[in-house]
Amino acid sequence: MKTVRFLLVIFACGLASPAWSQVDTHVQGLRFYEQLAQRDASYEWGLHKLEALDEQDYWTDQRNYERHLGKANFPAYLAYMKGKKEAYQQHLEQCDGTCVHSRLFLERAKEYLSLSDAEFMSWSPANNVVQHLPKKKKLK
Repeated sequence: MKTVRFLLVIFACGLASPAWSQVDTHVQGLRFYEQLAQRDASYEWGLHKLEALDEQDYWTDQRNYERHLGKANFPAYLAYMKGKKEAYQQHLEQCDGTCVHSRLFLERAKEYLSLSDAEFMSWSPANNVVQHLPKKKKLK
């Protein structure tokens, strides 16, 4: 009887080990996307040195990549966006408004950080950002 229980425990552990390794592989895959986001963010901080058209192309490609990642692998997309948000928060805390950034960078930073216009304006230098407030429609 003890031998049967022992064998059942060994068998159950044997069945569970692939699930554990699969979870570990999944977590490592998500870490890859967080590290990729950190690398992309560090590249984006220097985009102001590019010509305007090249920078616009980069941001278009970046938006398409994020959209495709969200459709293909949503957990990876969430990990990537979390990594971007953390990288941007860290950079903007160190930057203190003295860094040179393009308008497109500031717009994307606002999206990554999920900031309202008022919160973002309190951080950003006033001469680098234009705030747009849409007019409300009147109901008839």
